[in-house]
Amino acid sequence: MKGTTMKRTGIAAVLLLAATGCAGQAAGAGAKSPTILTNWFAQAEQGGYWQAGARQYAKGITLNVKQGGPGIQTIPQVTAGKATFGVGNADELLVARKNGLPIVAVAAGLDTNLQCMLFHRSSGIKTFKDLNGHMVARVPSPYWDYLKKHYGLSSVKEINNTGSLADFKRQPGFVQQCFESSEPYTAGKEGIKDFGTLSVAKDGGYNPYGNLLFTTEQVVKQNPDMVRKVVAAVVRGWKDFAADPSTAKAFILKTNPDVDPGAYDFGARTIAKGGYLGPNPGSMTDARWKTLAAQLTAIGELKPGFDYKKAFTTKYLP
Repeated sequence: MKGTTMKRTGIAAVLLLAATGCAGQAAGAGAKSPTILTNWFAQAEQGGYWQAGARQYAKGITLNVKQGGPGIQTIPQVTAGKATFGVGNADELLVARKNGLPIVAVAAGLDTNLQCMLFHRSSGIKTFKDLNGHMVARVPSPYWDYLKKHYGLSSVKEINNTGSLADFKRQPGFVQQCFESSEPYTAGKEGIKDFGTLSVAKDGGYNPYGNLLFTTEQVVKQNPDMVRKVVAAVVRGWKDFAADPSTAKAFILKTNPDVDPGAYDFGARTIAKGGYLGPNPGSMTDARWKTLAAQLTAIGELKPGFDYKKAFTTKYLP
């Protein structure tokens, strides 16, 4: 996910698209041929979905996986019926629910979020508190607001992240948001040796489910059997991807020829070996959603008492 992160939902654009679209299209017409819209170009971080699309595990259903790209917001697309399912992050879904969008997560993608911060080891940074006094390239997002508040990052100079490692390469004190499965590979390929990462989930304590699968309440209500089949296919896809990512790789490279095969291999290996899928791919717990809701409430993204339980269901997990 080069140069991307968990972006804030553009609420005005979301509501406009939802109002002008037709959610019933996805609920009805997509029953036999549902679509999954990913939140970036095809890449290893979405491996389970591409595996499921390549193998067509769902009996009686043609599963269509479509890649996103810059500016793609899967939540409004799914809300408007432009896609049956979408891929997104748990915090994005909670914020969208707060704003009245009837979406619901049906399966986790990544149990541990891949978001991290790239830093030079020579800078002396060891924890998130050490980011104070440094220039940090980031995209405004809930994870960053949480880090700032929780770790008291009052003297950080914030700039927008461009995705390029050029500034990071030139400035020893520079810090840049990244994904554990992507930028470390790029940094090594560009000859950068003095770097380390801080995991937002593992080191920072902010761990929304990443690249999870969601749809609308209407789709769940009208086509529960289809939802169950798609969820089962996706869960199997993630398990098979972790065991052998070659099938997903072939499909991804065909869909997105710009993918660096080496970058794909690094990403797939990081996800599988780093425990990012968890012991039970697809699973979600109430405790995790409750914690995330509390963290978003602490930074003012949600109001106290927000009903987070409506944002997800485990009913369709195999």
